[in-house]
Amino acid sequence: MNALKIKTNVMLHIRENIALYLLVVFVFITGVAAGGFTVSSISAEQRLYLADYLQGYSYILGNQPHVDRSTIFIKAVLHNLQTAFFIWLFGLTYLSAPLVLITVGARGFFLGFTVAFLIDYYALNGLFMVLTCILPQSFIHIPCLMVMGVLALQFGIERFRIRKLPHLKHMRLRRIAPYTFKFVLIIIAFFVSSMFEAFVVPLVFKFLFANMLKVKDFITFLPK
Repeated sequence: MNALKIKTNVMLHIRENIALYLLVVFVFITGVAAGGFTVSSISAEQRLYLADYLQGYSYILGNQPHVDRSTIFIKAVLHNLQTAFFIWLFGLTYLSAPLVLITVGARGFFLGFTVAFLIDYYALNGLFMVLTCILPQSFIHIPCLMVMGVLALQFGIERFRIRKLPHLKHMRLRRIAPYTFKFVLIIIAFFVSSMFEAFVVPLVFKFLFANMLKVKDFITFLPK
């Protein structure tokens, strides 16, 4: 019964905010496309610098007997918390609501750039990294990002509608608690993706770069 009620509430929420969801999805896709197109415009030296950074990261993983997964987990959690905090903060006032879309678009840009660079530079190995490292956690990241963006925009729009009604000031303050609670639930989901990033992603990087991509293999992937 509870599961059915939750499903009904989710469907009702999406139906009532379908325009906001379409807007957030459009901004995110635009960011992804912009990130993908940016890869084709960077110079060969910049590509080599990024490749050296990945190679250095994999070298550290390959030469450490025990990877400090707790540190990776904490960094991933803090990164996701930072995104959630800023979206939550921007939604508190209708004046900063457009910054919610900028934050969503920026996350889309970095995702698109990362995926495009890995596939463009490392070909099939890059595609494998995308499928194993980025795609699984994106199934959590992207929906959470969409929901946070819509919640923040929805809250900002409500604040705009009642801005000239001083007798509803107490109601505005009271609505911050459920607004914040929804973000807390989303942050819990982010913990799951952060665990994947800490315990699975380093293993994939170590396998690809430390075992499959030896120095000779790395040279073959460098741009001519």
